[in-house]
Amino acid sequence: MEPEYDIVMLVLNDLSFDGRVRREAAALAGHGWRVLVIGTQRAGGTLPDDEHVLGFRIRRVRYGRFGHSLRRPWRWARHILQAVQIVRALSRIRARVYHAHDLPALLLVAAARWGRRSETRLVYDSHELYLHLPRDRSRHGDRLYRLARPIWFAMERRLARGADAVITVSEPIARCLAWWYGIPRPVVISNCIDPVPPAPAQNPYLVHTGDLTNRGRCLDELVEAFAAVPEGVDLVFLGNGEARAALEVRAQTLGVENRVRFVSPVKPEAVAETISDAQAALVLLRPDSWHSRATLPNKLFEAVAAGLPVVASDKFAVRRMVESYRLGIVCDATDPAAIAGAIRRILEPERQAEHRQAIKAAQHRLNWRAEAERLAALYRELLP
Repeated sequence: MEPEYDIVMLVLNDLSFDGRVRREAAALAGHGWRVLVIGTQRAGGTLPDDEHVLGFRIRRVRYGRFGHSLRRPWRWARHILQAVQIVRALSRIRARVYHAHDLPALLLVAAARWGRRSETRLVYDSHELYLHLPRDRSRHGDRLYRLARPIWFAMERRLARGADAVITVSEPIARCLAWWYGIPRPVVISNCIDPVPPAPAQNPYLVHTGDLTNRGRCLDELVEAFAAVPEGVDLVFLGNGEARAALEVRAQTLGVENRVRFVSPVKPEAVAETISDAQAALVLLRPDSWHSRATLPNKLFEAVAAGLPVVASDKFAVRRMVESYRLGIVCDATDPAAIAGAIRRILEPERQAEHRQAIKAAQHRLNWRAEAERLAALYRELLP
């Protein structure tokens, strides 16, 4: 049995680019608690299985090579074997508080602390409305989703009710969770980032940060819209993903391949500084689920930290934030003409000056220092 930790977090990724988990763990470690984050990586992953970063420890469960040939919708068999690995790793670790990031992690934490519930506390950190994420649209995937959703709903409700604290990323998601599951309003810990000094402008460009995936994002529409943006302004994608090849082909078809650039992702702590010399940031999500309408994505707070005006989706949570703080312009993210029009307006010098001044004022409230203190206050109640 390992030494006891004050807080053990579980997240089902390798933590390379999960800014929320890294910020939360670093904030809690900075207040003196011993923090271990359990992550995962594939069998051939090159990251260390054990490392110390930002004041806390990371332990990565390296998945076995079983089930690589399985295809959807039969990957669940591989996921079950991987889940067994994670539960075994968690069960060997002593913790005062288990902090589960999202519903799948919550299920595994519940299994690992079975029999020790009276000795430990549980925090459920819901990054999203998991049951309302954009999903697999294949025939088999949709059928399995309809069959399994009531079961997932019942499990999330039961475990959320049994948690000592529930936190989430936005007020709309907090209201949904409280209403659906009959729990107290979750504590909102937004994905804010501390501001960075502005960088001198170089070649004019607009930036999109995050994974390149068409699930829930309007990347095709963005590239099409950029064909109507004046010459002399580039579009930069900071991130990787399965949609990159198709976006490159689309840019060539539209004749803008020389103005559309792809840059490898950087560590979450470096995103705001990396993009701070852009003219504007693009926060375009597809309004195809309750989650996308209720969430506030990382890329919005990265733009605020970098001091950048935004062109954002006209959907409930994002629109409310952008309009409340005068962060930029909202538009129909599914309409390339509307995106192009918003980009042209946000590049106007008067609007640039107006929004940048408003963002500078907003940074006094939208920063990680305030969110970290709220998180620490919650933990001071759990770990007196």
